[in-house]
Amino acid sequence: MVVLVDRPTRMSSDETTPKRPRVRGAPATVPPAAAEVTAAYSAEETWRQTRRALVAPLERTFTLAALRDACARLAELAARQRLRILEEPLFGLKGDPSEDPPHLWGYEAVLPIHGAARPEGEMSVARIEGGLHLAAVTPRGLGDLRDLYRYMFGKLLPAKKQQLLRPYILHRVQRPAGSRECEPDEAVAVAVYVPAVLSIKPVPLPANEAEA
Repeated sequence: MVVLVDRPTRMSSDETTPKRPRVRGAPATVPPAAAEVTAAYSAEETWRQTRRALVAPLERTFTLAALRDACARLAELAARQRLRILEEPLFGLKGDPSEDPPHLWGYEAVLPIHGAARPEGEMSVARIEGGLHLAAVTPRGLGDLRDLYRYMFGKLLPAKKQQLLRPYILHRVQRPAGSRECEPDEAVAVAVYVPAVLSIKPVPLPANEAEA
């Protein structure tokens, strides 16, 4: 189910529990922009644990090579600080694709860890929130993420009056079986985890009431 709350909070190993293909409360029809891509994806509900993580910034138009380099630097820092790595590296999108234009999105590499982590240079320590997530996978690489966002927000999540309470979306690159390299981008699958925690959008006040 989708959890609705009315108080704002700040942002985000897999134990996947497949349940319903469509979240209760989601629209039964698909917006025209999403209709042409819905057949290509399937989704399920997943519970993720809250983690601490080492994070490093990524360019908005990053490549797999840049992501791999950032994850390697995070792993080296974890080794120097004798931290325990809890799961495979991820990357996070700081933003709500249903609300924010792409030029406002921000990405970062994420390495969940356990231990007394310390920031170093551009690498910092963050809390990655857990809880109920909706998980879907695209087999067509980083270039297909916008279509996958369109599918998840257009079909799976309630629209119009609701918005993400935690606009932080996790991703994991999955290598094809038997593959040693992750290039080109189209050769990999990417799993996306959207936090299924929504809040009611604030109702704009009339100008005269706002001034009062």
